[in-house]
Amino acid sequence: MGDLLKLENISKRYDENTPVLSDVRLDIEVGERVAIVGESGCGKSTLLNIVGTLDRPDTGSLKFDGMDLLAMDERATAAFRNRKIGFVFQLHHLLPHCSVLENVLVPTLVNKEREDAKARALRLLERVGLSDRLSHRPGKLSGGERQRVAVVRALMNAPQLLLADEPTGSLDRAGADELVHLLIELNREENLTLVMVTHSMRLAEKMDRVLLLEAGKLKSET
Repeated sequence: MGDLLKLENISKRYDENTPVLSDVRLDIEVGERVAIVGESGCGKSTLLNIVGTLDRPDTGSLKFDGMDLLAMDERATAAFRNRKIGFVFQLHHLLPHCSVLENVLVPTLVNKEREDAKARALRLLERVGLSDRLSHRPGKLSGGERQRVAVVRALMNAPQLLLADEPTGSLDRAGADELVHLLIELNREENLTLVMVTHSMRLAEKMDRVLLLEAGKLKSET
């Protein structure tokens, strides 16, 4: 189907003595599911933040569907990120005083093109089994339910790419399995490309491809 993401010679360091990424090269196809594994502190989240345009590399090239993301100014990058990329983090980052429905609608507030926002929110919340939690605040939800709300929020603008950074880190084994199974199903249903960072090889092996980040470089595990 062709590449959605193409990274070439991506390097990043936080000071002269702390190189985090070194000459990283990565091609990800449209619709592919990729897991990135590695020891804590090896730079997995940094790599994901660069892919998601939340951070910039010191050197290298980053292209999304042929577009040069590093050539965009800050405003264009923010608009691109809001429309094309969804994020799910280890902590759900839901607004505590807003309801489930209000939380998932937040990304659409700056995307006026989504006139069907509420209908899409209701459909997705029903899809993930939360149609009876619309008015609940996050404090009234289980950990797994909060992460499912975060997933729906990430999908509201129909992104092409979903980035998940340790999305199961706060869940027990059963909850983790359920969430990853949901992500795999949504990858198919929503025509998503999925990149997931995880410490769990067991969960990583559910993806199409597993990549190991070690000493600042990526190598294929499967």
